[in-house]
Parts: sequence; C-alpha cells; structure tokens
Amino acid sequence: MKPNKTTKLLGLLAVVFLAGPALAVSPKFEGALKARIDNGYAIVQLADGSRTMVPLASLSPEDREWLTNLSTQNPLAHGKSVVQVVKVQTQAKNTIAVSTVVGPVETVQLVAPNVFRDQIGGTCMVYARVHWLDIAGYYVDNVDIYRVINNTDPNAPWTNPLFYRNMEKLVMGFSPQIHNWSPKVDAFEWTRQEIRKGRPVLAAFPREIWQDLPPGYVGQHPWSGGNVGHQIVINGFTWNRDTREGTFHIVNSWTGLFEFDLKTDAAKGAMLVQMSMSPKGEPKEEVAAIQITKVTLIRTIGNTNLYEVDTTNGVERVAATDELAARVMVAGGDSGH
Repeated sequence: MKPNKTTKLLGLLAVVFLAGPALAVSPKFEGALKARIDNGYAIVQLADGSRTMVPLASLSPEDREWLTNLSTQNPLAHGKSVVQVVKVQTQAKNTIAVSTVVGPVETVQLVAPNVFRDQIGGTCMVYARVHWLDIAGYYVDNVDIYRVINNTDPNAPWTNPLFYRNMEKLVMGFSPQIHNWSPKVDAFEWTRQEIRKGRPVLAAFPREIWQDLPPGYVGQHPWSGGNVGHQIVINGFTWNRDTREGTFHIVNSWTGLFEFDLKTDAAKGAMLVQMSMSPKGEPKEEVAAIQITKVTLIRTIGNTNLYEVDTTNGVERVAATDELAARVMVAGGDSGH
C-alpha cells in the first residue's frame, strides 16, 4: 500500500523526536552506561567502562537532564573503597644520647651539634643559636648566618639594632617550640628538667668566668667577659643528689674549645640560663605567651645597658643595647610570639 502524506509526516516527526535528544547530548556521554548524582557531582560510567566525575554546574542543560535520567534508570552503585584523610605524624628527633643514674649521680647528655662552628669576631650570640638549633634538629646554612652578621661590626654587632632582629628572624624562621626560663623557679633545676626532656638550653656568661676555663683560650678570642658577655648552649649535665654537686656540659663556638664541662659551683652567679628548645617534631606544648609589663634601665656599662624587665613570668635582668633589644631578648623567643 502506498503511504499517504499523513503517514509520511508522522514518520518524520518520530525520527525527529528520537534523534533530537541524542544529537543534543555531548558525545562523551552518549553511550554512558550508568550514572550517580552526589553532592553536586555526576559520577558516570562511560561506554568503555571507565568512570568520570564532573560538577553538575559545569554541564549543559541537556547533559544534566540526560545524566539525571540515566542515574534513575541505571544507577551507579557506590564503590567499597573509602577515602580517609590521615594526619602525617612527624617523628620527633631523639636528642638524648645518654640518660643514666648510677647511685646518687644522674648523667644526661644530649647529642652534639652536627657541625661545630667557630664564631667570627664577637658574634657568639648568632653561633650559639646556630648550635642550639642544630642540636634540636634544625640545620642552618652558612649563607643564612652571613645574612645576620653582614653589615654589622663583627667585633661589636650588638651596637646595630638590626642584628637582634635578624638573629630573631633566623631562629623563628624554623618555627621551633621555645620555652623561656621563669625567675619563679630555680634556674639550674629548670635547666636539668629541660635537658631531661631532650631540650638544649641557651645560656650566657654575663661576666668574667676565665678562671674556670683552660688557660689561654679566653685571651685568644674577642670575648673577655665583664662588659660584653658570651653566649653558649647547655646540652648535658651531671648531678649528685647527695652532695648537691654536678656539672653542666657546655657547647661553645671557639676552635679548640668547642665543648667543656663547667662545675655548678662555678656557674652560680656567673651563668644565666635563658630558654630551651624542643626537639624538632615534639608535640606542641601549649603555654601562655609572656607579656612584658615594664622595662627599667638599671645601669649602663660601656655600650651595654642593664635592664630589669617585669613580665607575667616574673622579673628578668638582661644586658642589651636599648629597650627594644631587651624586649626582644625576653619575649621574642616565647613559643607564643
């Protein structure tokens, strides 16, 4: 039977109806087998069996409608795998080399710096901090040391205010945990407690201590004690609980005297402890930040001023070129800074 005009028109409309949606859908999704809509995304299993995930907002209206209908007719099941976000735990550096108790005598010795350094001129404050960081697990390159001491008088760098700021930047650039000694507790007992935790302690000799050092060493270096002082690191101790006697192991920055033991009796009144540093990777210890309430000039000795600094942790005395430097020395190393 020969088709009439009505039959031909209906057939043409049917072809257009069937072909219309197929032509509007992107070729990528035409042969899609399954789909799932999750949290604003379409997860699609394509004709070749692979899967893809695309934001619904990025799809054309035709693709979005096509995949939404497919997710209803042929839903893509959730996989069995689960994505878990795991916090990476950093292994804390083990800084304790020796920890023994024999009878009444306790001995704790931390590791030595990986590199012993000989200070340039009177830059002991920088080199002590470099040793301090090294023991705790933070290595400082020579170029970073020179950035601190360049453009200063190497024999009197403390006369340049930028010296203190650059030195602070050198240390805090590693974001270490630093713990300040509080005058509320015994300085030497606090030092022993910190070293037991594996924390090296930054300290200083603010006056003459030549009589407790090997003959000749002090005279070969710019530091002569008294007016200037000398920065060192404590990384060990011995302590006899019965006799109340012991030693502190000192890390120094002079060739020929990189390490020595100082008797606690000799250190009394001659050595000031300042702050300790946690080994790299040690879990964060939450402590209140030190607040400075008042800075008082006590006296001037040459180019150095002696300040009394009142803080929320007590009163400290520091030798510095000016009030700003005194504030940095007291509060600058606080872990909350």
